[in-house]
Amino acid sequence: MVIIGEIRTGLLRTSLPLPAQAVADLLSMRPGRQITATDRPINRTVSPDSIVGVDCTLSTDPQVKARGIGTVVTHAVVVGGAVVQASSRTRLEWVDYRERREWSHYTARRGVVDVLGRPDQAKVIGGTKLPAPQRKALDLGAVCQRMLNLVQGRPQLDHKIALRTRPTQLRWNATAREGARPRVHLHIDTDVRRTVDVVVPPELLTEAIRFCEDLALHDWLYTSLGHVVEQAERDMAAGADPTMLLGAALTLLVRLWMPGAHVHQALRPLWADLEVEPSFTASWQQNVAWIRDQVSMRTLVAWQEARLS
Repeated sequence: MVIIGEIRTGLLRTSLPLPAQAVADLLSMRPGRQITATDRPINRTVSPDSIVGVDCTLSTDPQVKARGIGTVVTHAVVVGGAVVQASSRTRLEWVDYRERREWSHYTARRGVVDVLGRPDQAKVIGGTKLPAPQRKALDLGAVCQRMLNLVQGRPQLDHKIALRTRPTQLRWNATAREGARPRVHLHIDTDVRRTVDVVVPPELLTEAIRFCEDLALHDWLYTSLGHVVEQAERDMAAGADPTMLLGAALTLLVRLWMPGAHVHQALRPLWADLEVEPSFTASWQQNVAWIRDQVSMRTLVAWQEARLS
């Protein structure tokens, strides 16, 4: 069994982090459907699932004939009242029939796409890692972006940006193998795009969804804080004061760093692999310490200048 997915992560268009009730209102986009919220160790709120029907080709690498029919599940996630994610995924099932069945067959199986044409599993997974979907192929990124635009356009947001950041996209696949030890491989494709391969035993396949959302969140935090440091260094080189920029990063980003806090206990060891390469937390802590040192030194200098004036 294989699940494929994509997650897009960015900063909410709001000047201050939203309180928990405001986040609940933000994500209550479907009357009669309940959101899911966890307050500890930090607020994480998930919108009700949206279901999208698809009947299209599937990207494959190398390219072969493949058709997918079924449904894609999408939801939005807000963490700490500040970061928003759109997450789309579907489980792939290889089938023997060739002609499309009644839609009731597909709608009864939420988040499942039947794969026609019998392409090799490796070729379909390879297709998900291409820089862009092949022409008229399943595009989970487009489904994500539609959800992201919906959330970011909601009236609960004041649409004021406290910190300029770039969204990231993480494409992932999770493969179930009997008796497998959970393992993960992260590949940095570009500044904003990553691909992730996860292998888990069958009973943990659905838990891989939460792990990949957690990984996407922390990859975005790591990337955004690195860009803040780079921008601050450019500002200082140009004689500008980066204190406002650094303060916003400390306020919005630093408190959200909790790898594995919302992940199934059996998959938390995957973070240990990521701490070896690319050494997320060590680099994160180094950047946080640099930012705090800069803010402290500039605050001290400003205080001394005020005393002498």
